[in-house]
Amino acid sequence: MTDGARTSLRQVLWGLVFVLVLPTLVIAAAGFYSNYRAEQQAIDLRMQETARALSLSLDREIDKSVLALRVLARSPSLARGEFDIFYDEAKGAGFAEPYWVSLFEPQGKTLFNTFLPYGTMLPSSNRPEVMRQVRETRKPLISDLYTGSLTGQRLITINVPVILGERVAYILTLAMGLDAFQEIIRDQRIAEGWNAAVLDRSRRIVARSRLPERFIGQPASDYVQNALAAAQEGSLQSVTLEGIPVRTYFSQSPTYGWSFVISRPDAEIALSIRRSLFWLTILIGVILGGILLAALLSRAIAKPVDRLVAAARALGRGERVSDDTTTRVLEFDTINRTLIEAATNIRKHEQEREEALAQMAESEARLRLALNAGHFGSWEYTPAAGSFVASATCRANFGRGPDEPFSYADLVSSIHPDDRVMQAEAIAKAIATRTDLHVEYRALWPDGSEHWVRVSGRTRIGPDGALSMVGVSQDVTERRQAEERQALLLHELNHRVKNTLATVQSVASLTRRSAEGSDPEAWNAFLNRLQGLAKTHDLLTESQWQGALLEDVLRNELDPYQDVMRQRIRLRGPRINLQPSAVLALGLAIHELATNAVKYGSLSVPDGKVHVMWAVTAGGTSQDLLVEWVESGGPLVKTPERQGFGSKLIQRGLAQQLGGEIKLDFAPTGIRCVMTFPSTTVALDQSDADDARERYAS
Repeated sequence: MTDGARTSLRQVLWGLVFVLVLPTLVIAAAGFYSNYRAEQQAIDLRMQETARALSLSLDREIDKSVLALRVLARSPSLARGEFDIFYDEAKGAGFAEPYWVSLFEPQGKTLFNTFLPYGTMLPSSNRPEVMRQVRETRKPLISDLYTGSLTGQRLITINVPVILGERVAYILTLAMGLDAFQEIIRDQRIAEGWNAAVLDRSRRIVARSRLPERFIGQPASDYVQNALAAAQEGSLQSVTLEGIPVRTYFSQSPTYGWSFVISRPDAEIALSIRRSLFWLTILIGVILGGILLAALLSRAIAKPVDRLVAAARALGRGERVSDDTTTRVLEFDTINRTLIEAATNIRKHEQEREEALAQMAESEARLRLALNAGHFGSWEYTPAAGSFVASATCRANFGRGPDEPFSYADLVSSIHPDDRVMQAEAIAKAIATRTDLHVEYRALWPDGSEHWVRVSGRTRIGPDGALSMVGVSQDVTERRQAEERQALLLHELNHRVKNTLATVQSVASLTRRSAEGSDPEAWNAFLNRLQGLAKTHDLLTESQWQGALLEDVLRNELDPYQDVMRQRIRLRGPRINLQPSAVLALGLAIHELATNAVKYGSLSVPDGKVHVMWAVTAGGTSQDLLVEWVESGGPLVKTPERQGFGSKLIQRGLAQQLGGEIKLDFAPTGIRCVMTFPSTTVALDQSDADDARERYAS
């Protein structure tokens, strides 16, 4: 080996010092600058968010007053024209002091103002444009800042239309002092030297943190007005009305167009810069002191290194290195001792290696136990070699025995033909993109049964550079079947809920028409119909929506009107099990008949009776179910002049839903109703089928 020009340790140490110091200085300067910029950006963001939050607070403050006025506008005394009573209600409404409530006619005539006693003669409104806008838009209107003609104070007004029927009958106005907006600013505890202000739509100052008595009512500075005209929110460099350079942040409320402005003096920004420069100077001084200290340490390091080099050369020549050789430097002495202890440590490391192998074997056994406990099968696939290794559980997931040959081709052939393309694409994508594999597909077992298998895997590169994929498989057939059952149940539930909602919609539509006809009992009737529908649902729920007996449907509706001897209401007919759709339709029909009988028919008097008989007709190619309702002993029946709600509901419900036919006979002795609908909506018990065919309605 030739001796050329080489670098000494001292040169390396000095070079190391400069390599560390120079980047440190650059990074420190950049860090301080970045910290300064981040601090300014954080302040900008915080200030902008504060302005935005406070502009929204303005909206909420105004919204509270608008809502209170709308509630006040719904006063019954106002609707009745009792202005003296409404005057007292408005005066005691509890708005934030100071406030006055005025009531105007739509054209501007003043009815009263709570600032003056009730009955005081007042001039018409001097704001016809405001009255016109409220009258035409029919929406609340917030005024800009102005001086009240009665009070001489600076005010804003909230004007709300009072709509009676379809017209604007009155305009209710709330005149507010500026204390509420001044309070919003005071609650923020604006720092001394900063400034915050609330501006109306015309950019005039409504409230201000600094010298409000001097600047309220004045226009904002040109800087702020131009910025608000250009954007909803933002920041800019400007000068306050006092002539102070500031950084200004503004936000305009989206609802009412008022703005909140907050300003931070430029003097505080300069103070932040000086603080960063001070700490940067301190850091530079510390680094220069470190360079001086490094020079002293380099001399202390070079000498022990020379002694260590001598010891290493002696070890390289096979000479004995004395145990008591010391460099008086802890780290170098450690190296010296390490060379001496190397041989001893080799044997120790071999022993540790054997222990590590034993621990790896134990860990592998635990992993195998965990896979078996979770019914996971492990596998490994090497695409280049085409090799495929599968555990016994993995083979079992595909219906193979633990010792049965199972190659990758066998795996592919066991996949359902419709899922093979999907499995191949998933494998190819996972290998190409080096992403995890997650795929589920159907596997056909040798016995012909179909099972669902979930396969997960991950690619890896072996020591030889070959790409392979390892993963697990799991039989998820039971989970898939459970998901299919759940989907079926949800579909069935959706179908039944839609049918029920359609029934409720029909009842509501017909009830609404009755209400439009000035029927005072329409709402109670609607509630009673819903209750009857709920009772019918309970009946179906008890049978898990498998239908219900016709007799149970009748008793469900008529038992509340039955007497103790059970003679007032008589039911007679064969055992017939109705389908769910027929249960709902017939339940509503019987409910309407019973309600009519209680109000006007035989059940409205103690001696009145109701007989319900049913039978299945025989003959022809089809069978029909006949249900006959007969009332007797009640008041004299008159044929109604118009068709009532109950008749419409019965005829439409049975005719439209079940294809039925209704015959109503308003005989003087009592109502008789015969309902007929196809037997396809019923299911007869076999034991009563013959008896049912022989019974007919009278």
